[in-house]
Amino acid sequence: MKQRSYALLAAATGTVLALTACSSGGSSGSGSGGGEPVTDGTFKLALVADPGALNPLMTAASPAHQLARLSYDYLLHPDPDTGVTKPWLAEKWEETTTSASFTIRDGVTCTDGSALTAQTVADNVNFITNAANKSALRGVYAPATASATADPATRTVTVTTPEPSPFLLLNLARIPIMCEAGLKDPTAANKTTFGSGMFQMTEAVANDHYSYVRRDGYNWGPDGTTSDTAGVPKNVVASIITNNSTAANQVLSGDLNAAAVSGPDQDRMNAANLDTVKQPAPAGEMFFNHSPGNPTSDPAVRKALVQALNLDDLAEIFTAGRGTRSTTMVSIEPRACIYDSVAGNLPDFDTSAAAATLESAGWKVGADGKRSKDGTPLRIRMVYETFGDATDAAADVAVNAWNDLGATIELTSGDSNKILDVALSGKDNTAWDVVWEPINVALPSMLVPFLSGPVPAAGMNFASISNPAYDAAVTKASGLTGEDACAAWADAESEIIKANSAVPFADKITTLYFNNAGLAFGRNFIGSALRLYQ
Repeated sequence: MKQRSYALLAAATGTVLALTACSSGGSSGSGSGGGEPVTDGTFKLALVADPGALNPLMTAASPAHQLARLSYDYLLHPDPDTGVTKPWLAEKWEETTTSASFTIRDGVTCTDGSALTAQTVADNVNFITNAANKSALRGVYAPATASATADPATRTVTVTTPEPSPFLLLNLARIPIMCEAGLKDPTAANKTTFGSGMFQMTEAVANDHYSYVRRDGYNWGPDGTTSDTAGVPKNVVASIITNNSTAANQVLSGDLNAAAVSGPDQDRMNAANLDTVKQPAPAGEMFFNHSPGNPTSDPAVRKALVQALNLDDLAEIFTAGRGTRSTTMVSIEPRACIYDSVAGNLPDFDTSAAAATLESAGWKVGADGKRSKDGTPLRIRMVYETFGDATDAAADVAVNAWNDLGATIELTSGDSNKILDVALSGKDNTAWDVVWEPINVALPSMLVPFLSGPVPAAGMNFASISNPAYDAAVTKASGLTGEDACAAWADAESEIIKANSAVPFADKITTLYFNNAGLAFGRNFIGSALRLYQ
């Protein structure tokens, strides 16, 4: 079990179930494209949406944070292949459950020529945690109660929290570090860049494109990357292309060097034998309502409903053959911890066993073939977010399986707003029994408010789960760091799976495709990782 660092935004609010993720990965290769490095070329990539305001300390928008990686640096760099955390702005670091310290590399400069120092890093953290600034990263990247101090003599910044903060070091390592000019004028940072990264923005045309130029003298990138490294482009142009097929066409024609492509367009992209980087993300997650009086508050009902489903087939149908079975509820890559909380913790697919489970719990079959217990029919109200024909087909498979089991199924589908209104609004927490809706997180600690604590509208525990074993494991995990923390968080998540309270069953796959281009490291469009080839 490895602890892994990451660069991922996951913001949770009381009105949002599916968390915003601004990166993910899982590489099948990001090589040279078969050619020699290009000198002073232009790297052209696609974004699926306009970023809007650009200040990465003030927004949770995924496109804005994707662009930020071109021109802002981070404290640490994760190696998604080895799980090793490597230096970037910080040359060394330490952590406890309530503190993290970073020694900042000497000689780093900002786009205006000023030095980026330990004080600058401390100012970033304190800017975020200052409630008056209304940073979207407060409580997400930096705990709301955190404070930072700097020691100029040792180039060290120390961040402390009054209470243990799970994954404090890794959260802080996700902050795109802004230079002092941007901190002093946050509004100006909505229109241009104030970073220390490889590229500086030169043009911003909303809903069309964003242009960047390489900075001379940049020599502090991950893995020793400098502005003179072979294949590093001189210019980068990020174009807003909202249509998936259009982006695919432009990569195949060479008008783009890179784009994320999903769905049926992947078939022709794969046929072109392009270099790729895989990006898995949660797609199929099934939650059972524990509210007293709901049939799924009965552990036997939850178990039987899972036993009645062939989850391998369900994942295949749900993702239209372009996904995989989930192994954890924390599927956004690169993850902080690598573990499998699913294997061995779910009942096997067995329709006869499912029927026996219900029979032994008192859910008897009547003359009409439907089950009831003490006069109460086994009526299951399932709601799910539809992502297209494949999702609908998977829901039909589940309905048919549960009908065969003797349950009466009421099916409701809709967009995310409709499903979230049912599950998280707090209007009626008993109004559903089964919901399919993914929660996108990179840290197991981010799941806690969804799997324990207050129910909507007071909290986010939409399935009304009460699991003392999970709560105890969370308490233990929250007081640990490193490998020990990952093992404890795996134990905690396993308690939820074993109770059949939540069942992650399908991960979707989005792929980054590269034409005469690639990434030297990582699995995101990091400025200093971009390479062009003949």
